[in-house]
Amino acid sequence: MQQGIDSRAMLTVFLARLPRLFLLAVAGAVLGSGLYLMVALDASRNACFVSETEYYIEFEEGRYKARDYYNAFTWNEAIRGDEILGRAMELLGSSYDRDDVETMITAAILSDVRYLTVTVRGQEAAQVQAVKEALGTALEEFGALKKEFEEIYKIKDRETALEKIPYFGWRAAFLGAVAAAACGVFAAAFRFCLGSAFYTKRDITVRLGLPVYGMTFEPARRERECGVSRRQAEMLAGGLSMLAQQYRKIVLLDAAQGQEASAFLEEITRRGLIDNICCEICDRKKELYEGQETAFVAVIPFGRTYREKITDEIQYVQLRGGRVVGAVLVQAQTWWMRFYYAQGRS
Repeated sequence: MQQGIDSRAMLTVFLARLPRLFLLAVAGAVLGSGLYLMVALDASRNACFVSETEYYIEFEEGRYKARDYYNAFTWNEAIRGDEILGRAMELLGSSYDRDDVETMITAAILSDVRYLTVTVRGQEAAQVQAVKEALGTALEEFGALKKEFEEIYKIKDRETALEKIPYFGWRAAFLGAVAAAACGVFAAAFRFCLGSAFYTKRDITVRLGLPVYGMTFEPARRERECGVSRRQAEMLAGGLSMLAQQYRKIVLLDAAQGQEASAFLEEITRRGLIDNICCEICDRKKELYEGQETAFVAVIPFGRTYREKITDEIQYVQLRGGRVVGAVLVQAQTWWMRFYYAQGRS
């Protein structure tokens, strides 16, 4: 039988995990905002003093190629050359290192090529102010000397101030929540598709190749009997009756040293489903019942890692000559099955 993904069962698994996914998202939000806060605090401790000055570049009449040449990239190169930075270093004096000053300055053309914005960043306000003034003088002299320009002059000068570090805590929290929830969804999908848990009778039939005679529900939910539970009880009773007609003995097999099988046997005994039916728990210490008169039924709990364990038990029985004729799904969640069968019939 070709195995496929039961999309309705997967959706139900996701709904069952919504509380966990919510808590995971909250944890991700807290972690994301906390990590970002640490980064922001570290950045604020290393904040620089910043000064921005805007210059107007008045090109010489008819020098249209100069407008194309002097763009943002060109100005960043030109402002670090000897004609501008070299002149600024003469004004600053020997106490300043050219390489250090070069890393402090940035030139940008934001929209119009006639407007040049020069930004100076540094750890000390006095140093930033000195570099800005020297660079401004050198830039104005550059505009007066170059034939491409009429002149370059200052039109806006912002005061030197400590750089403001933007804080995007809510954004970091949101991204952390989304990332954590996405990891939770992926883990749930991965566990459902490649995991070993059984959620439906179809899972058992597809993965183990065994027919399923019915299911039982969690004890805490039995008092809330619904159409699904009643229908499954009828199917279970019919399946056990059919087995009793075909086989003299029914042996319950599980992968929990008889605990699941014992609980299931107590359940069907309490409900009167094994009248005149000889049922017992499989015991490896005893000789297995062989032949046509004994049937083994696998007892599989709902939603627990079980496939590899029960597969080993089934193979053990088969190698010893026993016949595993089917399975039952036990301890199913009532609300889970009600949602799963909401748009269909069992």
